[in-house]
Amino acid sequence: MGWLQSPAHLPGQNITSRVVIGVTGHRELDAQPWLVEQVRAAIDGVRQMVPPLPGTPLAPIILSSLAEGADRLVAREVLQFPGAMLEAVLPFEKDDYIQDFKTDESKNEFEKLLSQARSVRALPPGADRDEAYEQAGRHIVDQCDVLIALWNGSPAAGRGGTQEIVQYARDTECPLIWINTEEPGQVTTDLGRGLNLRLFQDIDRYNSEQVNASKFEKQLKGMREFFEGAAENARLPSERLQATLEYTLRHYVRADILALRYQHLYYRLESLVYTLALAAVVIVAFQVLFVPEKPIILTSEIVLMLAVLAIVGISRRRGWHSKWIDYRFLAERFRSVLFMALADIDVSALRPPRHLSLAYSPQHWIVAAFLSVWSYRPRLAGTDSSIFEGLKYFTCEAWVEDQIRYHHSTRKRHYRRHYRMSAASYVMFGLTICAALLHIFNAGPHSLDNLYAFLAIVFPAIAASITAIRTHRDYLRNSMRSTEMARHLEELKGKMIGARDYNSFLETLKEAEETMLHENEDWRVVVRFHIPEVPV
Repeated sequence: MGWLQSPAHLPGQNITSRVVIGVTGHRELDAQPWLVEQVRAAIDGVRQMVPPLPGTPLAPIILSSLAEGADRLVAREVLQFPGAMLEAVLPFEKDDYIQDFKTDESKNEFEKLLSQARSVRALPPGADRDEAYEQAGRHIVDQCDVLIALWNGSPAAGRGGTQEIVQYARDTECPLIWINTEEPGQVTTDLGRGLNLRLFQDIDRYNSEQVNASKFEKQLKGMREFFEGAAENARLPSERLQATLEYTLRHYVRADILALRYQHLYYRLESLVYTLALAAVVIVAFQVLFVPEKPIILTSEIVLMLAVLAIVGISRRRGWHSKWIDYRFLAERFRSVLFMALADIDVSALRPPRHLSLAYSPQHWIVAAFLSVWSYRPRLAGTDSSIFEGLKYFTCEAWVEDQIRYHHSTRKRHYRRHYRMSAASYVMFGLTICAALLHIFNAGPHSLDNLYAFLAIVFPAIAASITAIRTHRDYLRNSMRSTEMARHLEELKGKMIGARDYNSFLETLKEAEETMLHENEDWRVVVRFHIPEVPV
């Protein structure tokens, strides 16, 4: 089973699963044919570690510092596979790092490989060069799925050497393929903690979701017209927009449709559960008060309670709740890709701040899915001051202002629902008191005593169901969150419009993206624990 054919031939909405291969090894290395063949076999071996993914392309990503020797050998071989991508991690800034390569040939090779990288990250400087190399090696181990080490088995010659990085990989249980550079055919595989197979399976599950084609095309057309209109109003050149817009919108619209599907399923499930529980209370009260001689009626209550258990069980097994919050998170991240890509801003791996660490972990599949979509975005020519004004006003109108309108609408909608459901609960509370008083004082015909008792039981059950749904959906909290979010975005909009140069605009854009990301993370923390439960 091989890697994908080519990312250019992928269906528009499919997310590619990335397998990140790190490399460490000797800088002075003779790339003999047998060694090259073993490197190729190791890359094929990494592919075999991933289970079959029917709906998901798989691509190798090489994470390398592009030092002479092993780093470049493995990078060249990985890049020959279809869909492969290079991500460079430099121990220092490029102009400083390149001085470590003594010959012009080596420097030219470095520049050529670096030009092929989809991302280049220079790490913060260490205390000295050895520490910087050690830091880069450890970073590669921390970020890769599998480490390929080209090593002769000897102790490291200095700090940050191959032996130290291999030992660090073993200590952290990073999957390791060690190719002995002095013993042809001697390859040692240490699976360590193994690959995160759940991650690949979850991405494949997402890719396998079916979306109505006509609904998808209709929403895609509407979104396309909205963004193209905003770009025209802002005088942003269409050639700057089109490729990125088509790419990002297909991912966004698909995730949005799926998120809405599972949100509606979850809400219907929740309403049905509380309705069935309420019906069970009504049946019990009716049987006890009006037909005590027919206890067989209580079998209906048993059926309803079993139905509640079945519904909750089906929902949990099919993951409707987790799909809703995961797909919604992805949709909002995919929306941000458009604006960050147009501004040519590099986006780092998602990692929630400590106070929002319950939202997700960096190893969650949604992080891998977002990074994949970001990695395969269309590459744009560098940004210059000629499009600064157009990009600024396009971002303000199509993203920040659009989100302000959304949060204003959400604030009103959620507060209205909270108010109406609270009012209904209070009405039920008042009717309960009236029914109880009528029953106590036997007001009215004697034949209505049981009816008053029945209502005194049923009304509180209705109020409890309404309150449970209102509380579970956090209408008031969400209303207040949207109020605050709209206020923050208004401030950012003013700051963005007032930006006098491109760098100031970029800083505000990053701040807006971070604000929206943290709001989404905070929402996940709250909603994540609203799992379907039996109302007891």
